[in-house]
Amino acid sequence: MRILFTTIKSDELVNLNVIHSLEKEVSKHVDCQWVGKGWSDHNPGEKLNESIKRLYGNDPPDWVVSNRADLKEYMAYGSPRSDRPYGMVMTLADLHADPQEWVRAANNGYDITLMRYLYSPYIKKNLLGRYRYYQKIDPEFYLKNLTTKIHHFPWFTDPSMYKPSSEKEYDVIFLGSSEKKVYPLRNAVVQDLPRLCKEKGWRYMLKGRPPGETTQRNIPELLSQGYIVGEKYAETIAKSKVFIFGSSIFRYPLSKYFEVMGSGTLVMADEPQTAQQLHFKDGENYVKINKENWKKTLEYYLENDDERERIASKGHDTVMKYHSVEVRAKELIDLLNKPVT
Repeated sequence: MRILFTTIKSDELVNLNVIHSLEKEVSKHVDCQWVGKGWSDHNPGEKLNESIKRLYGNDPPDWVVSNRADLKEYMAYGSPRSDRPYGMVMTLADLHADPQEWVRAANNGYDITLMRYLYSPYIKKNLLGRYRYYQKIDPEFYLKNLTTKIHHFPWFTDPSMYKPSSEKEYDVIFLGSSEKKVYPLRNAVVQDLPRLCKEKGWRYMLKGRPPGETTQRNIPELLSQGYIVGEKYAETIAKSKVFIFGSSIFRYPLSKYFEVMGSGTLVMADEPQTAQQLHFKDGENYVKINKENWKKTLEYYLENDDERERIASKGHDTVMKYHSVEVRAKELIDLLNKPVT
């Protein structure tokens, strides 16, 4: 099998660096080439068919795959199956942004939709082009309206980056966005965590999201500015006993769940959607919290080392078994080897 990836080269991008790891893992097993921005074979402004002709001549690849959600790219690249001899795969992530446009793009030229998440109870809206708010929507909007083959393709962890450490510099850390409108649980934690830690004598770290757009958050550049990103981010997670956060009003199973479990650190967060399918179980491989009980729960697990370490270890086992980059690469290859129905 031969795959042409149109994904941006993301090895030096915050969060998206695991996508680079995934595609490189896939390339160990099947023939792969790349025409996404940043790759040596990328030709800015070149149409997809022109890229395929340049790289493959008259023998096109079996699949064209993008693991980065890019609406403009999907609209430009999509084409009816009858017009092409290869299959096309797109990835969906933030389901709350422009759902009608995403569905239209998928249905107008793709064979398979890889979905990081399956449901979104809200859609993001803008008032007067300035004020953002969230309006309720049928959580199954995508499942009901996509005509492509749908495959749940959750986030994952790269064990070469996210790995356990016996050295624990922190009792608890929080790293990430905490906007109240989107992350009510995180916001509650951020408001009280410093005071609680000082009161209890806990070693803690609390920092916000690194600045910049997703595809522009360059790891070396942000590291030079003192931000905790890339390998430093992974090392910091591994050196904490607990990582506390929330999934958002959308209850997405965010990459944090997989990164933190992969680091052998206890995940303390609310239950994300599709938790059962992901093999996430409260008290077994992560600890479920809410705005009312997070303080007492955090105190309990910082006072009971054996139980905390047992759950954290089980969390690590879970993502190694079901959500490592190796597992997800095999999953993608197996999917593409099956006929599209």
